[in-house]
Amino acid sequence: MVNPRHLFYLCCLWLLLIPAADLSSSKARKTIQTMGGISLPSDAVRVQQVRSVSPESAEATADLQLVFRATQHDGRWRLSEVRTGQDRWERLDLIAQAVNVSLPSEACDAPSQFARTKDPNTLTTKRARCLVAALFGVQLPSDDVRVRNVSAFGFSLGSSDASALIETLVRLDFRFARDRGGWRVAEVKSGGRDWVSVSGIPASVDQLKRSTATEELSQIAQALDSYRRERGAFVVSNKESVLIDHLSPKYLTRVIRLDPWSRPYEYDGDQTRYSLRSLGPDSKADTPDDIVVKN
Repeated sequence: MVNPRHLFYLCCLWLLLIPAADLSSSKARKTIQTMGGISLPSDAVRVQQVRSVSPESAEATADLQLVFRATQHDGRWRLSEVRTGQDRWERLDLIAQAVNVSLPSEACDAPSQFARTKDPNTLTTKRARCLVAALFGVQLPSDDVRVRNVSAFGFSLGSSDASALIETLVRLDFRFARDRGGWRVAEVKSGGRDWVSVSGIPASVDQLKRSTATEELSQIAQALDSYRRERGAFVVSNKESVLIDHLSPKYLTRVIRLDPWSRPYEYDGDQTRYSLRSLGPDSKADTPDDIVVKN
């Protein structure tokens, strides 16, 4: 007679030896939605094809609805940010540094190529498509990059640069790996470029954000010191916006209002002392990830 306990162990072993089901389109879509800490809505990812490479790896092609923020400086348009979730944006220069690549430049600046308006520097749909295609290494004409809408917003507060949002549909290739935690996106490929690993990008971007916040707070602190030397006291306020209004443009040439996590910097100062702070990634004050500069 078979021992019930032995039978139970045999059943468990049998289940472990059975190969897991291949990666489904639905699972691939959900995995892409949340890769690298992003949070895309379900209808923003359309998986076209899933290819099984081995029991532990797979590849898929998918169209992603991505929204980019473009800014214009000295008559040239550049992509500056990408939306990664509800009210969440990531700076493209930090992502580029994290994956050790350079952002494209001067690829879409010839007015005769893209302008059919009175202003040759208008962000037309054709120019916007060129910017996104250059970012992903896609050679136009190609269906891998399509522009759904361009919304211009004019000049932003405190800046001489115009801005716009570009709603796109971008086709990318994904390579998946399966471990004990399940399926995850291991690499991404676009256009004619090589595969890029995404596993370490969130940590690298976070570290770059901390470095950027530290540098920007140092710039504000130096401007404050100059202000005090000339006027005899620091700016008296508990609002960073008031501080920047006092410092810019004489003491601080660049307007700095938001930290790399797109949240306002904090300031508290009187005539003899001040404290500058970024709340860091957790958006909470007086926690270990705060970045603080005091006189």
